[in-house]
Amino acid sequence: MDLSNNLKNRYCPKLFTFIEVTRDGGCWLCCPAWLPKKIGNILTQSFDEIWNGDTAKELRNQVFTGNWNYCRHTVCPEIVQNFLPDLSEAPDNIKKQHTHVADLPTVINFSEDESCNLQCPSCRISKIIYKKGTHEYNSRKKVNENVQDIFFKNPTDRYFEINVTGSGDPFGSIIYREMLQSIDGKKFPNLKVNLNTNAVIFTPKNWYKIHKIHNNLQNCRISFDAGTKHTYETKTRVGGDWDMLLENCKFLNERSKEFKNFKLHFDFVVQYDNYHEMKDYVKLILDNFDNASSIHFSKVIDWNTWSSDKYESKAIWKETHPNYNDFIIHLSDDILNHKKVYLGNLKQYVKENL
Repeated sequence: MDLSNNLKNRYCPKLFTFIEVTRDGGCWLCCPAWLPKKIGNILTQSFDEIWNGDTAKELRNQVFTGNWNYCRHTVCPEIVQNFLPDLSEAPDNIKKQHTHVADLPTVINFSEDESCNLQCPSCRISKIIYKKGTHEYNSRKKVNENVQDIFFKNPTDRYFEINVTGSGDPFGSIIYREMLQSIDGKKFPNLKVNLNTNAVIFTPKNWYKIHKIHNNLQNCRISFDAGTKHTYETKTRVGGDWDMLLENCKFLNERSKEFKNFKLHFDFVVQYDNYHEMKDYVKLILDNFDNASSIHFSKVIDWNTWSSDKYESKAIWKETHPNYNDFIIHLSDDILNHKKVYLGNLKQYVKENL
């Protein structure tokens, strides 16, 4: 699908505001799956060398050339849904075609530790939890400390957001769990904390342990990837506890009413094993979590954990898949038109008048 015409005179705020740091210290201006071009390494370069280096400027220049050669057009949900804002709405420095950004990024995505309490087949072939004292833990801890040193060394009233995490689970990781417990939100009054979690161990106990950032919490994205207990525990979230997930989400639903800036978002990554439960998932969220802000879908990305044949068998949205037509039928269910539902990069497969 050619979406290049949709990008003429558009801009992507991420290129000027966002940075993601991965396990080896690599830095990116977007999710590496959407924009697979590294801009530098936090362990070997100064931050300005990374943030305003030649590669970062080259990627930002896409906005001004209109070519957008580096972005994966059919994977990025902002491109697929035609959500990129018009260039006329951009800040002045972007309108003036500046590729140098004087300010620090306002969104930092922590992705250096893959530790997680679950073993999801689409993401990993075995459970990953790095314990203190191991080489794997120490190397990731060093990256994390470098990032914290840039953004948390001194108190500031500067607005910025942190996303924890794009690589594992914020409570399954010792590094992230301790980081979240240590941040004093009063020293960073305009800090916003976004959590990406499977929520199985986002228990009341862990909620209270991060009390110093309760007023800083902004978005909490909870991955379900199923509409039933069986699929969740045996197919998409191996090692997960469906009943504990629902119990924790009900607790968090009530906390989101207490802390008005704390928003709950629910995620479902679509593949062969769960596409038939998209309707069940939406109904489950609407029926059980009345304060849910949004319900999201996206297609599973090939993280090289499956063989190529195995991945093809999971990629239900491909026209070559034997169940493709059935997937299209499920995608057209009326409940997926609910105002809280966002189809993300699945929107391109919606058929009108089916």
